Amino acid sequence: METQAGHVPVMLAEVLEHLKLRSGQTIVDGTAGGGGHAAEILNRIRPGGRLILLDRDRGACERLIARFGRVGDVRYFHANVADIDQVLAEAGLDRIDGALLDLGISSLQLADPQRGFSFERPGPLDMRFDRGEGPTAEEIVNRWSADRLASLFREYGDQPFSRRIARAIVEARRREPIRRTDELARIIAGAVPGPWRRTQRIHPATQAFMAIRIFINDELKSLDAFFDKIFRYLNPGGRVVVIAFHSGEDRIVKARLREAASSGWVRLPVAKPIAPTLEEVARNPRSRSARLRVAERLPTAG
Repeated sequence: METQAGHVPVMLAEVLEHLKLRSGQTIVDGTAGGGGHAAEILNRIRPGGRLILLDRDRGACERLIARFGRVGDVRYFHANVADIDQVLAEAGLDRIDGALLDLGISSLQLADPQRGFSFERPGPLDMRFDRGEGPTAEEIVNRWSADRLASLFREYGDQPFSRRIARAIVEARRREPIRRTDELARIIAGAVPGPWRRTQRIHPATQAFMAIRIFINDELKSLDAFFDKIFRYLNPGGRVVVIAFHSGEDRIVKARLREAASSGWVRLPVAKPIAPTLEEVARNPRSRSARLRVAERLPTAG
């Protein structure tokens, strides 16, 4: 199912199955993006349900309002999932029946060259979800030391040639500042060994771009903060469903769900992460690295 501008919600059938939706529920979509998941959730919780939509991207919030309208059963928040407690307080809620996180970046953001997320669409090096806060990718690329850049690429991007790439960036910026996504991608591609590059399915800049984006938007810390808070708001039987695309994100999700299960807050209905079907991957290659995990609040918790 496609939504705005070709946006395709990842693992939609699995999300709907594992949220265990029914009419009258209150559900949070903490990374609402293009609204693909939200539209189907809303269909299943009406009548009587409430849908709370969050996104850090103000443009995404505006598109969501244009799509769903100012209706009584949908609330919109330009907010970080780390602030879920503040959002629910503002919405007048102390309990919800489910929450969804679809982590990473949306196809709508990738498609906009002015956002700087994709080297396939040349544009300024920005990469901020919320353009009102934080450093840009251009600032990091042009100001950080080689050691700090190498550490970033290694820690957040699992980049095997992080030091070579960092040195190449520092050398290139001595000649002139690096300001555009395509420029940075060319520098990275030129820094990795040719034989290795030719064996890879993805462009050599993919991991480095991901690392910069994750750091700029403090994505891993935001995810941890969400898990610090969410379980106490779930009604018994309420579920949290999380889709992660990056190994660092998935490690956090796995660890925090196991911790909550060990503490008696939740049970884990699915022991291992759920991967997209081969049919979905063929239809939507972006889903290839997606992994879905689920937790259900226990009646005796809290």
